[in-house]
Amino acid sequence: MSSVALLAAARTLAILALLLLGAQWLWIRFRERRFLNERVRQRLTVAASATTEGAARVRLTPLESTLLRADIQLSRSQLMLIGALLVIFLVAVLVIKGLLVSLISGVMIAILLWMYWRIRFQQQRRRIYEELPGIIDSVLRYMSAGRSLESALVEAFRESSAVFDALQFRLRSAVESGRDYTGLFEDYATLYRVPSLVLISIALRTSARFGSSIQPVFRQVSESLRSQQELRREFMAATAEIRFTALAFALLPLGLAAYMILMNENYSDVLLSSDTGHWMLGIAGGLQALGMILIWRMIQGVGRD
Repeated sequence: MSSVALLAAARTLAILALLLLGAQWLWIRFRERRFLNERVRQRLTVAASATTEGAARVRLTPLESTLLRADIQLSRSQLMLIGALLVIFLVAVLVIKGLLVSLISGVMIAILLWMYWRIRFQQQRRRIYEELPGIIDSVLRYMSAGRSLESALVEAFRESSAVFDALQFRLRSAVESGRDYTGLFEDYATLYRVPSLVLISIALRTSARFGSSIQPVFRQVSESLRSQQELRREFMAATAEIRFTALAFALLPLGLAAYMILMNENYSDVLLSSDTGHWMLGIAGGLQALGMILIWRMIQGVGRD
């Protein structure tokens, strides 16, 4: 590119950056005011409904639920800043390389962000499955020592790791205020897709309504979770080679394509600037997506969900 074109592109990017910064500032001000009004409304609503419903539930916005599942601690302003930086990057790629490269970059960024979220979400679920049997055993020990069920639950979850912080805080608040806390386990189970917590919620609700003993149910849940974790570890060890091969087959074509484009500029020009190259990229992308879907379906049950 000539110096005139580069200067024009730099001016365009500078103008777009200033416009984005101004729009971001206005949007942040608007969101802060709206968030403050929403918080006031929620507090008034909760205060009004606490006396009528008498049950504690987990109420989260879709954004809060998505971030909490993956243990991503980012504020709205930080998310807005990251989004603005990504938009500026894609606009810069659009100005310099064209629409096709910008679309490919956007798709790749979206895939990488989804993979990062998925990995962290699976790590959270793995921690829950590993620590839940110990928490149930702690509840049983506290009850055997003479404590009530509510006190045993609060103490057991207080000694747990940070993955249970949201549940522990709401559970303690519900017990101290005398509200029904059984729905918290069901909401938490839905949030992280843990069916065992649904069984605990049903057992707690049944025990509170009919006065039956909850200790046999807790022992069965703890034993089943330990057996499930042992089977999972054995299965993961037996299929490690298969999962590594599937991951290599999924990522190797993308790595080779990126390497060839970076090493041979003429090759990338043919792909990005001609109709034949566009057809080749479209067909290759479709086949790659189909292959990744097939591989994902083949290994979906291997220690995942």
